[in-house]
Amino acid sequence: MIAWWRTPASRGLLAGCLLVLLNGCGEPDAPAPERSAEPVATLPPELPAPEPARQDEAHYDELRARWLELEHAARPPAAAADAIPEPAAEPVEPAPIPVTDPGATPAIGIIIDDVGHHLSRGRRLIALPVPVALAILPHTQSADALAAEAAAAGRIVMLHQPMENGAALPIGPGGLYSDMERAELERTLRANLDSIAGIRGLNNHMGSRLTSDRQAMDWVMPLLAQRGLFFVDSRTSAATQAAFAAEAAGVRHLSRDVFLDNDRSAAGLEAAFQRALVLARQRGTALVIGHPYPETLAYLERRLPDLQRQEGVEVVSVEELLARKYR
Repeated sequence: MIAWWRTPASRGLLAGCLLVLLNGCGEPDAPAPERSAEPVATLPPELPAPEPARQDEAHYDELRARWLELEHAARPPAAAADAIPEPAAEPVEPAPIPVTDPGATPAIGIIIDDVGHHLSRGRRLIALPVPVALAILPHTQSADALAAEAAAAGRIVMLHQPMENGAALPIGPGGLYSDMERAELERTLRANLDSIAGIRGLNNHMGSRLTSDRQAMDWVMPLLAQRGLFFVDSRTSAATQAAFAAEAAGVRHLSRDVFLDNDRSAAGLEAAFQRALVLARQRGTALVIGHPYPETLAYLERRLPDLQRQEGVEVVSVEELLARKYR
């Protein structure tokens, strides 16, 4: 039997359901208005109506996982998706710069996306014994509090910028779309950057369509260059142009190597993490992106404290990865 959320007719309902739960989870706050052109669908009958915020968290996590699956539905298999082809008439992105010191400890960086809806989950990330970066969605209930606490703890705060996806799913407030005029896109991005204190870089939330649009990326990157911010390409599309645009604008940039929690089972999390460790040993560094699922948080809390002793690989900040790349 085909699951209800896999049918084309249910995708719009799924997206609307997720938006309802996004606004219901976490601490109450007045959400920024959604883009008027995007209607919000009602909850499908197969799912229960929203309950109080704490009870909605499991529904929110499951729908976020389905949302990400739909976003990546058009991607080729993992092996092919991880090898970004050379775009026509564009230079090939420089290969990762190897570690100059043969004795340097292999390192991974970790970014947790979709932060801002859950204060308690964000605080668990900040409390981790290694410098995990928090990529915070704009205009979310706990964005300000978590940004301030993360900065005070020496953690890197990033803007998790919503960008248009190829599945036509709503992306939340503050989104950037391919049909925007340059002035509107820049105005929206500036407002998002100004909405969270202490931002040191940006990565894309969703974005398989927008990151594949070179013109849009050429509009985004100069704003980051002006503010001295770095860019991380989450690589939700094999056709991404983001790294090329960043390079052209003089913006320091990295690209995601491994998604940690596409499979949130214990075996799935460990297998993804092992891929990152192998890459780090081979290349010197690797970049991991995860999400604030309970399973992911529990895994990181258990795995990270003794990682360097057990695996010979250390967790470093995203800015340290950039320093190694551009050294």
